[in-house]
Amino acid sequence: MSISLKAPVITAKSEGHSSLSPAQIMEIARTREASLSRLLMAYISSGLVFMLLPGTFLGLWNLLQISGRESAASISPAWLQAHGHAQVFGWIGSFILGIGFYSIPKLRGATKPAFGTAWACWAMWTIGVAVRWAANVYAWEWRWLLPLSGVLELAAFLIFFRAVSQHRPEDSGKDRLEPWIWVVISASTGFLISLITNLAACFYLALRGTTPALSHRLDQRYLVLVAWGSWCRSFGDSVPSG
Repeated sequence: MSISLKAPVITAKSEGHSSLSPAQIMEIARTREASLSRLLMAYISSGLVFMLLPGTFLGLWNLLQISGRESAASISPAWLQAHGHAQVFGWIGSFILGIGFYSIPKLRGATKPAFGTAWACWAMWTIGVAVRWAANVYAWEWRWLLPLSGVLELAAFLIFFRAVSQHRPEDSGKDRLEPWIWVVISASTGFLISLITNLAACFYLALRGTTPALSHRLDQRYLVLVAWGSWCRSFGDSVPSG
């Protein structure tokens, strides 16, 4: 991985500090990369935890119950949706946010990059997904926990979206945006709409629902929207930007 050594010098001069020595530049670059690596590992680790425990374990338990009773209708819809939410938002969503923060040039170019917002996003996203899973599985105070989880997840994504939107690519002399930029814009829009829809569904269930599970028709439509946002977002992050 190549590290730009020019950006810290420019930033330091613009902030009124004296020019940095090569040793100081290398130390800044090393510290920045270590901080970025810790941030990425936090997102990846939490995503793997959601994939293995709330996601895969609960999904396997549901399959065993279905095979034993020979009927999918015997499984609680809330449990099925808890499994799906943990897999899509807990696993894939955490990976998307972590790789996205790791790839933001703004965090790489500053002499003293601010990682506080990235860590706040990780905490809010992880707590939000965990609260949603617990509310669906245990049905304890779910009328309060469902809206709370939706608010935390949406707020975390808005933090990420703001950090990404502050990045301005260098002028390439092109009048039109490149295709990969449109992919990222479309994917981010889909992801945002899916989180807004999730929050609206959480408030609807809290006010009028009898269980913490969406009806089958609403759940299927919501899954299509989530799949669009998550798949396109992961595809957009994998497209090279230059």
